[in-house]
Amino acid sequence: MIHQTELRDLLPGMVPFPADVFPADQGWLGQHLLPLLKIDLGALRPELAGQAATLLCPIEPYEGCIGEATEEHHNAFTGTNWIAFELTADNRMRFLGEEGYFIGDQVQDDDALEHITEMRESYSKAHAYFQQHGRLASYSRYGDGEPGEQAYLDVLGGQISTGNWIETAEIPAAFALAFTEAADDRHAPDDAECAIITRDGRKFFAVAEVAGYNWCATGADAIVMLYEPESRTVLFSYDWS
Repeated sequence: MIHQTELRDLLPGMVPFPADVFPADQGWLGQHLLPLLKIDLGALRPELAGQAATLLCPIEPYEGCIGEATEEHHNAFTGTNWIAFELTADNRMRFLGEEGYFIGDQVQDDDALEHITEMRESYSKAHAYFQQHGRLASYSRYGDGEPGEQAYLDVLGGQISTGNWIETAEIPAAFALAFTEAADDRHAPDDAECAIITRDGRKFFAVAEVAGYNWCATGADAIVMLYEPESRTVLFSYDWS
């Protein structure tokens, strides 16, 4: 099982700040989600080479969890702190939820609007830094305004973790969550639990985790990205430690 931490060197098939991530009929997703890193899943499972999913950082929430204020737009694939996508044949990320799941610029809060602007601007600055230096640096709201170089990923592969994202909100109905001892993971303590997440009985595997603030002004302590190959489902949740 591939398991790497603090990934500071890009692997083949990894593309930071990718373009053309969303299907043409869902172009509005670019208003709500920042594409961080396209990952060829062959890096984790050779038989999946050519399937490239994109790690996404939501611009919202300003506070709380994504989706918690838009429950009327939840469905079997989306819920509070959970969003899912289908990886299309041409490696676009098709959202399996409703557009109303995101609040976006319609939020009636000056601080939230300032947060949205800050997220977009810090992402653009990080992109420009990468183009100039070939490395990732974030412009944290807690810093001095200067770029701080970061790892592209905190974790690549390994077991599905059991951070507080597992308990923050109920998993959407299309998926099931269970636990088992992580006996097959040499990186885990003997008594550690491992999360098992399935869709129609088929297991997801861990793709990557990274803090949103590795790339942007702020964000989740861990963006958790999972994949189920048969349905080509990319599932995200967010850890707020």
